[in-house]
Amino acid sequence: MKDIEEKKSIKGYKNLKKYLKYFWNYKWLCIGFWLSLICTGVISFFAPLLLGKVISNMTVTQDFLSAEKYALYFAGIEFLGVVVYLSRVPLFKKLENYVKRDVKLEIIKKSFNTNINEFEKLGNGTFITRLTSDLDSLGTSFKSISESIVDTISRLGFIAYVFAVNIWIGLFLLGFIIVRYLVYQIRMYYFTKMKPRVLKKNEYINSMIGESIRGIKDIKTLGLSGNIINHINDLQNDYIKADNKEWYVGSFWYHFASVIKIACDLLFIYLCVYLIQGGQLELAVFYSVYVYKNNVMDFAVHLGHLQDYFKEIEVNAHRVFELADDKTYLHDKFGDTEIEDFKGNIEFKNVSFEYDPDEKVLDNISFTIEPNTHVAFVGESGCGKSTITALICKLYDPSEGEIVFDGVSSIKLSQNFGKNVSMISQSPYLFNLTIRENMQLVRPDVTDEEIYNVLKQANAYDFVKELPLKLDSFLGEGGTRLSGGQKQRICIARALLKDSKIIIFDEATSALDNISQQHVMDSVEELKKNKTIITIAHRLSTIENCDVIYFIDHGKIIDKGTHSFLLAHNKKYNELYNKQKSDKETQKIDK
Repeated sequence: MKDIEEKKSIKGYKNLKKYLKYFWNYKWLCIGFWLSLICTGVISFFAPLLLGKVISNMTVTQDFLSAEKYALYFAGIEFLGVVVYLSRVPLFKKLENYVKRDVKLEIIKKSFNTNINEFEKLGNGTFITRLTSDLDSLGTSFKSISESIVDTISRLGFIAYVFAVNIWIGLFLLGFIIVRYLVYQIRMYYFTKMKPRVLKKNEYINSMIGESIRGIKDIKTLGLSGNIINHINDLQNDYIKADNKEWYVGSFWYHFASVIKIACDLLFIYLCVYLIQGGQLELAVFYSVYVYKNNVMDFAVHLGHLQDYFKEIEVNAHRVFELADDKTYLHDKFGDTEIEDFKGNIEFKNVSFEYDPDEKVLDNISFTIEPNTHVAFVGESGCGKSTITALICKLYDPSEGEIVFDGVSSIKLSQNFGKNVSMISQSPYLFNLTIRENMQLVRPDVTDEEIYNVLKQANAYDFVKELPLKLDSFLGEGGTRLSGGQKQRICIARALLKDSKIIIFDEATSALDNISQQHVMDSVEELKKNKTIITIAHRLSTIENCDVIYFIDHGKIIDKGTHSFLLAHNKKYNELYNKQKSDKETQKIDK
């Protein structure tokens, strides 16, 4: 179904128009670029006429002085063409890079608002391919289109010239152009039908390669390399089949057009011989037309190429702009309400949520989290506790019910509300930058002193100070140069630096040793004085001091209270806590 929709959307040139608007932001560069192209077109029109004059003066009139004069004119105009071309190169390069930058930044910005569910379905290969190779193709195609348009206009001028000197040659060339253009129309039909499939297959390969690189540790430790390679090979074979088929069909129609050209070349010579013998064509004109004949006869090819470029831009622009299209991919919805002085009050009113239809993860839950309190959600894996935090972060909207922040419905809040919430997950992500640069992503103006303060709160100060480059140490993609516990502590420090009113710890201390965990939890208790703290915990020992603990089971809140209350009144909670305590003691004995 999606392939059908993609083909439909490729009809027309709405994405091409959208893309070209970016160029007009640099109108003086555009004007300079097009003026240089027009100069090239004028030069390409007069160059064959001058060359024809040189040949006719040498062979027909044998006026060698005139031949030398026209030869100098010809050399001069060719040299001018080189100068104009050299002036055009920097103009286009600037245009290409500026527009590429603008499109890429705008699409990335809009992609950040793509619903998290869509990201999970698409895979990173889709985004990487479309924002790299597809975007590069757009710039190349724009240059090709611009040059082809001017070239086409100059050829039209020469065709008009041919009609003026001999209508029969003009009609012959026009007939050939029509036949060859029809062949290219057939080729274009197959291109628009088959090219999107080829690009889609390539996306699957890039996505799998990207995931393989990020998951290299698991591939090595689980011995998955053979199976991964086989899977990539299968994807590559699917791509090869689609790409070969598209290339074979295109190649067939290209060479079919070449066969037509060979036949027309022969007919053209017979026609010219007949006209010269009948005194209807002068040799001087014949030389000029013959020199430029292939360019004129390739006019249909240029029309076809021009259409190719237009369609290629439309295909690539469609794929790039589709990432920001609400009709294709769901995007997060925001209102325009700002909360000036957010207190940190959160209320769930009869909230239900489902990732897939008829499979409720949360079922009609209601609760209130008061400002400046520490609240925890516990329960078995898959009970829905992490989904609650995802809803608080507005990664999803509830399927039913309402979430209210300081009395304002979540759907009415502007995108700026995100500054009020920070979450540290069980598997947080660090960028392949230095520690300082990772912190500067949160606050560009942060000082080293402020960074060290949050590192101390997260119990990360000691190991960072021992690193040879300290804050200038590179972390690797995803923080691969750090241990699991070190990575979590850096991410906790980064979240603390954001200084949000709500801080969520989603199993955020799971990789920490007991000492580090206790240090972080002591810091969390300090934060509670002016922040709302939410903890998703597996280890119940980490939430003993929470003001309220919600016990979740199969998407419902089955109990709530303090740790001591639940320990005394909830059998399941009591059993879970004592089991963890027993396991902990057993581990101590084993050591």
